[in-house]
Amino acid sequence: MQVPRTATPPSASAVLDTATKPLVRVVDDEPSIQALFQRMGPLGGFQVSTYTTAQDLLDSIDESRPGCLVIDLILPDKTGIELLQALAERGCHLPVVFMSGMARVSEAVKAIKLGSIDFIEKPFDVPQMLATIARAIELDENRRKDGQSFEATRKRFATLSARETEVMELIVQGAANKEVAARLGLSPKTVEVHRANVMRKTMSNSLAELVRAHVALRSH
Repeated sequence: MQVPRTATPPSASAVLDTATKPLVRVVDDEPSIQALFQRMGPLGGFQVSTYTTAQDLLDSIDESRPGCLVIDLILPDKTGIELLQALAERGCHLPVVFMSGMARVSEAVKAIKLGSIDFIEKPFDVPQMLATIARAIELDENRRKDGQSFEATRKRFATLSARETEVMELIVQGAANKEVAARLGLSPKTVEVHRANVMRKTMSNSLAELVRAHVALRSH
């Protein structure tokens, strides 16, 4: 009797590669469209998850995985516009590509206003869709990098003591060490020490770098 062959489990590197690929979440109730996007995934270097209804997506969406959303206008439970509104209310930052075979101009405009980066008509050209998805993924990756950079800067500034923060606030306003000393009732030598600590803790190589980081934190 022949022993049935068991499937070879995927290697750890293959699993890791899949987990680190961008994830494109497609919301469309047409099986043919879902299958098309699954075939497009390897071509575009991304993984695909498909959802038949808006609620399916809302129940399971996790922004921790980089990627984007592709949403159809007509869904069984909501319109694509209503789904976009629900995502906006949740503060979802994933870029959205909107698609439809029967959209009015007003709906396309509304989709763009709600955060869709593009509106593609069905049946769509696969290279065009792949290019649009690539742009959406790049936007998401850049947003995440900016967010990580901001968080790192915020943490560095949070290490400043109360006195160092006072000194820093005056320095970025253009005050010289003697002026800072006079306003805070400190000796110029003490201000120099605090200033050196500020530059070291914030990892600023120049006053200009310190000012740019300070402005970025205040405007975020």
